[in-house]
Amino acid sequence: MKPLFTRPFFLIYRALWRMARPFLKKSKRLADGWEERMGSLPAQADPAELWIQAASGGEARIAMAICQALPVSAAFPVTVATWTRQGLDVVEKEKKAVLDRHPQLALSARFAPFDQPDIVSGVLRQAGPSTVLLLETELWPGLLAACRELGIPVHVINGRITNSTVRFARLFSPLMKALSPSSIHATSEKDRQAFASIFPCGASVMPNIKFAQAFDALNQPLKARPAILRPDTPVFLFASLRGSDETRLPRLFPLLFQRHPEAVIVLAPRHLHRVAAWREVLDDIGMRPLLWSEFPQGEQLPAGRVLLWDHFGDLAQLYASAQAVYVGGAFKEGGQNFLEALSAGSIPCIGPNAHNFTWALHKEGPDKPTLKESGLLRIARSPQEVGRAMLSQLEAPQNRESVRRAFRQWLEPRLSGAAIAVEVACRSLRR
Repeated sequence: MKPLFTRPFFLIYRALWRMARPFLKKSKRLADGWEERMGSLPAQADPAELWIQAASGGEARIAMAICQALPVSAAFPVTVATWTRQGLDVVEKEKKAVLDRHPQLALSARFAPFDQPDIVSGVLRQAGPSTVLLLETELWPGLLAACRELGIPVHVINGRITNSTVRFARLFSPLMKALSPSSIHATSEKDRQAFASIFPCGASVMPNIKFAQAFDALNQPLKARPAILRPDTPVFLFASLRGSDETRLPRLFPLLFQRHPEAVIVLAPRHLHRVAAWREVLDDIGMRPLLWSEFPQGEQLPAGRVLLWDHFGDLAQLYASAQAVYVGGAFKEGGQNFLEALSAGSIPCIGPNAHNFTWALHKEGPDKPTLKESGLLRIARSPQEVGRAMLSQLEAPQNRESVRRAFRQWLEPRLSGAAIAVEVACRSLRR
């Protein structure tokens, strides 16, 4: 068979990556870890018998859940590759718990290499994995082709696929057949059908591993309220905010304060590089936001103020502290993980287009009600509905432990995802 990287698509793809390199380096987000992204091995890098590719923080948590579910006797090197600093931080934070359970496991993390064919091929040759797991939407052409050329089996775990990826794949149908993973395990029937229409390996449906993560969080005590928030102050929390939220939500904030001047509003953007944009938007409407990182130590946020939370990894604590919760990204970007809020006993409000969470929203059968049918999710069709939902939450709060019990009952039939991923990985590794 003609080598994949000599096909016209990859000749153009390689050239585009080279042309884009100067622009990529100007991005603060991508300049971080530049040498690793360009193919250098991280310091003290181990070989990677199992390579798990995760996009960012959420997917890195899935990777660590898979590592935690490995057999206790597992004794091989695992590398988690992620595109963001947030993803690396998640691995570092959860690494000790994994190694406490798996003392013979060698676990490392690195920035994922750019998908330029020469770079990704070189990294895989150096790392030498026997199996690659791609989490959720990590379907990079260069990576798939490099694995095929090197004879490395690839398995898509917790698979989701976007409409844009489906359109791209159908334009290059012969190439997609040549790049097909060894197996695909999707998180919804809709995703399974989309994958099966593109790749000849077909696809199956698995429970999303995020269900098990949410269940694990239910087994932990609620996080304490951050010291910056007064114990008796009501909190409106707008979490995991995306670009579409920046233009839709700010005008709601004065209205919330009109009804509840004793409250505070906490905003937690999904990506920390958007904090400056949020600050500018709020300044323009006279809200004068405060930044968590700039707030004097030991002082507490006064009523009637907006706090921009510019630190990653504190959502569980914030969800457990808020009386009203909105989880962003579902007006345009497909939504963000709202299960974390439920694990903290808060019923979240989201926008109308959470298509990234079909796996958590679709009807599975008459004996499995949806979250909305169970009263565990509010879906707002407009910013005005978001405002009404937030006021309703604050003025008629649900008991946190009652919400957690109801969510636990909803989750229990949906918990085998990590075990399925481990079975796929171990079968591929023949362990």
